[in-house]
Amino acid sequence: MRISVLLRRLASCLLCAGLAACASPPMRAADGQDPRFQPTSASDILVQTRWDLARWSRPGGALRPVPHPSSTSRPITAEFIHEQGAPRMMGFAGCNAYSAPYTLANGLLIVRASPVATRKACAPQAMALEQDFLAALTRITASSFDNANNPQRMTWKLSTGDTLDFGRRADPIAGGQRGPTKLVYVDAERVPCDTGAGRAMCYRVRDSAAQPWQPWHGEITGFDFQPGVQYRLRVVEVNDPDPPQGASSLRWVLDAVIEQHVVGR
Repeated sequence: MRISVLLRRLASCLLCAGLAACASPPMRAADGQDPRFQPTSASDILVQTRWDLARWSRPGGALRPVPHPSSTSRPITAEFIHEQGAPRMMGFAGCNAYSAPYTLANGLLIVRASPVATRKACAPQAMALEQDFLAALTRITASSFDNANNPQRMTWKLSTGDTLDFGRRADPIAGGQRGPTKLVYVDAERVPCDTGAGRAMCYRVRDSAAQPWQPWHGEITGFDFQPGVQYRLRVVEVNDPDPPQGASSLRWVLDAVIEQHVVGR
């Protein structure tokens, strides 16, 4: 009899605790941010960025010599773009140009396939450094950035215990073009629209929160849109060198996700 009463009381307490948890406001992360508002979790923060290798640290802290920009040397570089929606990493490895597909998952840079490189011959020291750098791409176990919205420094930790530090330089420009930078809001849902070449799904955008939503008939290169999430983006506006028939001649290239918020939560 006593066990039955205790079980009923325990069930009642658990029910009350569950209801209180459901009704309570969302917990905040360690940095104090509302978990509904996470600046870059849904987009590739590396797209449209270019980096120079600044330092190569061996296990224990010893530094490996690496080339730096000068009139006589060219730095090892890493550049990240999206080609028809597919993420691609490319750059100069010390002697040859290279290219490889990549993934950015929860802040970790992943290069699963060995990079493809040209076959120019260089001095033995440069070739050895290049081979080690290309091998390092598939040995990244951790990657970090100094700023989640607009990173200027990037660090790779390798399975060998080495650490590679990069500094950001001038970003690549889509189609070789420069354009104005602007801030735009992007709505949580795309809407049917007429692009001139037929019906399509367009973003709804606006320049400020006080303005009405307007359909955007162009693309936003590098933007990983998730339905149900409202965004504020910083984009570079460029002319599309080969727009689809009847589509807008302007294209936006994602520079940074400034903020995002799950609608209705």
